Amino acid sequence: MFNNIENLKIVSSLHRESKTHDKIENRKTHTFIISSAGPVIYDFDDKIISLNQGEMIFLPKGISYKCKTLSDKPIIYTSINFLGDLINPEPFWYSLENFYEADYISNHFSDLWNLGTPAEKYKCISLFYSLLSHISAIENSSYPQKRKFGIIEPAVSYLKEHIYDCSLKTDHLHRLCGISNTYFRQIFIARFGTTPQKYIISTRLSHAKSIVDSGDFNTIGEVALSVGFNDPLYFGKVFKKVYGISPSAINKV
Repeated sequence: MFNNIENLKIVSSLHRESKTHDKIENRKTHTFIISSAGPVIYDFDDKIISLNQGEMIFLPKGISYKCKTLSDKPIIYTSINFLGDLINPEPFWYSLENFYEADYISNHFSDLWNLGTPAEKYKCISLFYSLLSHISAIENSSYPQKRKFGIIEPAVSYLKEHIYDCSLKTDHLHRLCGISNTYFRQIFIARFGTTPQKYIISTRLSHAKSIVDSGDFNTIGEVALSVGFNDPLYFGKVFKKVYGISPSAINKV
């Protein structure tokens, strides 16, 4: 469905609370929706899709549906609305578990698109194409490739459990899988689209950005340690390189 898209264009993006019940008639754009929690039930008459945290649903232009949350608490969601000529588009569910930029898109895409500088809007376009690449890889992954991905599952599980540990090292991950470091990196990059080191840094920075934005911290050094950086100066350097502003300056803007 996403292998060949003509006339692709991002139209808008929203980050807001969902209604507990909603009914949409004839959507005006194609849309990706990423939920902060769940489940949210989407009813298309001929099928039902349940959306949970860390998952995304694609809603094609022109479709009508009903949706409802199964919680009394509001659910925050991020939507990316776009136009494009797709072949036989239909509602579909995607896991974002292995998409390392999912949290960043969920937490920051809308603000960057709506309030960001021209450079930040270009970053949004880059993120959007990375998301499409992830989806295309899912749609085209073969059984042998999925079996190959399973080889590194011990290291992936270890990473998820220790991603914010300052003592985390990448040079021993391949040993958890019983394969060479070179082969491990090849499979990891094929699965996540980036190296293990870049995956770790991106995940840590995304979490750090959420903490800094909330203001719920005492010092930048405290934030750095909480996300796995034992050197606050290095943390500040890579943070500024990615976000264009030092962490200590964010709440002063």
